[in-house]
Amino acid sequence: MWKKSWRFIKSICAILGGLVIICGLGFGIYQWNASDAVYVPENSALIIDFSQDINETGEKSLIDELNDASVLRLQSVLQAIELAGYDDHIKVLVARLDTTELEMAQIEDIARAIMNFRALGKRAYVFSQGFGPLGQGNREYYLATFFDKIYMQPHTTIGLTGVSVEVPFAKNLLQKFGIEPEFYARYEYKTAMSSFTDKSISPAYKQELVNLTQGIMQVLKAEISHNRNVENIDEIINKAPLSAEEGLNLGLIDEIMYFPDLQAELKQKENVKNFIEMKNYVKAVKSYDGDMPTIAYLTLSGVIDKGQSSSDFDSEYTIGSQNVVSDIAEIAKLENLKAVIVRIDSPGGDYNAADEIYYALQKLKRDKNVPIIISQGGYAASGGYFISLAGDKIIAEPLTITGSIGVLGGKPVFQKLWQKIGLNWAEIKDGNNADILSVNKPFSPEEKRIFNRFLDDVYDDFTQKVIDNRPLTKNINEIARGRVWLGWQAKELGLVDELGGYGEAFAAAQELAKLNPEEKFKLIEYPKAKSFSEKMTALLLGQEVNMPKLLSQSGVDIRYLKLFKRLQYDTVMTPFEIKM
Repeated sequence: MWKKSWRFIKSICAILGGLVIICGLGFGIYQWNASDAVYVPENSALIIDFSQDINETGEKSLIDELNDASVLRLQSVLQAIELAGYDDHIKVLVARLDTTELEMAQIEDIARAIMNFRALGKRAYVFSQGFGPLGQGNREYYLATFFDKIYMQPHTTIGLTGVSVEVPFAKNLLQKFGIEPEFYARYEYKTAMSSFTDKSISPAYKQELVNLTQGIMQVLKAEISHNRNVENIDEIINKAPLSAEEGLNLGLIDEIMYFPDLQAELKQKENVKNFIEMKNYVKAVKSYDGDMPTIAYLTLSGVIDKGQSSSDFDSEYTIGSQNVVSDIAEIAKLENLKAVIVRIDSPGGDYNAADEIYYALQKLKRDKNVPIIISQGGYAASGGYFISLAGDKIIAEPLTITGSIGVLGGKPVFQKLWQKIGLNWAEIKDGNNADILSVNKPFSPEEKRIFNRFLDDVYDDFTQKVIDNRPLTKNINEIARGRVWLGWQAKELGLVDELGGYGEAFAAAQELAKLNPEEKFKLIEYPKAKSFSEKMTALLLGQEVNMPKLLSQSGVDIRYLKLFKRLQYDTVMTPFEIKM
């Protein structure tokens, strides 16, 4: 185990240690905006608040538009940090970091950008009013350790408490109501419905969660120990949450003060005279245009389904295969197209929709003779991994959750519930299996055989595509069966090719497209941002009401509702939350 851990730590150090080499990649894509919309005065500090909404698409809901709410695209933040490293007007980078909704893989990409910034001789500082609410501040503190100095407000806490997962099992409860879940999976590690079909955790499910939590903690402990030069990390975690004062004594942070005092210190020691917010600074960056090589950038963020893409009341984005295929057709029409980068941040979804997108990408690659590079975000599992198989190169972050090569399906049966409440159903059918998916009765023996044959066909197709497209280091049976892997584990298995994020994806695109590393190219992004009128239309169709913000303001926590909603799809996410 130690040898494997050491190999992994060395691979991470290779990524972070070679940062100066990849610095400046963005200058092949981006230039300063010459407009007067943004002015960056000399001796400025760039401020980023990680509590604000930063996501893969940067898409604003209509309510966000009306409220002028700030929503940043992750890619824009990364490019802005990179360019700030070369901007003589930017002296330092200052982050405010208390709680964040960023996924671990996204945090790793930002951490790499911070290291790039520092490698250019500039300093980065982070200020916190507490990492997490009395715990679950692991991801926040992990990101903070990549800055030069960590400042905390007095009487706050460091929630470096480790990772926990709680899973509900509701079979006994459902049976009391007369509900019998009838679901089948391929195979024992495909556990998305276990909370409804089982009374307790199975050995395979437990093994899966242990592997996931230990794999995450292995990365966190190794990097935090390295970044903060602390050796007793296990002892520290077991004592947490810790006060800011305890953190200072243990070497976890550098200073205790209030934010205005930090600003005053920066003015004195770093000669900072102005503070500019990230939401304004990103406006100073735009893509090159004109007659030059083109790279297309397609973002697939959310649960995969057939039909149109949408954002429903809980802000759970749906990747509609119809829209994606249309975008791919538009990409095929681009002039001087040299490569396509597909950014995937998806826990999975509908198999046929994923297959439709996979086929469209394969066809694009054949017809246009261009390489496709897959960049995996927080999740690229189940259907998300299926789509990844279309790539010539797959790049994942060490803590990307990927794999879940398997399939499940079935239905809840309400027959006993109807009997309990005295509700009778009349049925007329013409065809032996016309009511195969009826929730009013269980599968007949013949229907069960038909349904499981369908699952076998899907599983065989999925695993065969993995075998055909990936240089696996183990037998498919040891890799698939629904198992979930972290990115660094997936690399060892041959499921991904390289560890990294945006920078590595663009470097791979230039390499496979045979472009000179210093050559400028045009970046065209998909899907196109919706206009205000399109969002108004979506509002009339009931798609743009941002209920999470309305509910959260009323004190309603809808996270668990979002988790359970995913059960209508074949996703890696079961109804549990990884608490970090």
